Amino acid sequence: MKRYFSIVDRKLQEGGGPESPVWLITAPTEEEQKSLLAELKIDEHTLHSALDPDEPARLEYEPDHTAMIFNRPKNYSNRTSSFLKSAPSACSCLKSGWSS
Repeated sequence: MKRYFSIVDRKLQEGGGPESPVWLITAPTEEEQKSLLAELKIDEHTLHSALDPDEPARLEYEPDHTAMIFNRPKNYSNRTSSFLKSAPSACSCLKSGWSS
């Protein structure tokens, strides 16, 4: 699932399209993964790390992007117990569009 956001008055506002500065991609399909690799030139290792629930959290600095790999907590509970798991997540800041 792909959602787009603009920055209005220093806050994220949902809406827009591929020209928007912020994209949120949740559980990318295989086709979306190929698109991220080909069109946005996201590093394949970074993409797979972002989708791996066992990957440790970290920051990666590369010449053309910075990637933040982290685990987002998710609460699971039922009638008899409650426990916390994490879901893999990542943030990649691409250099294109940065002002130096």
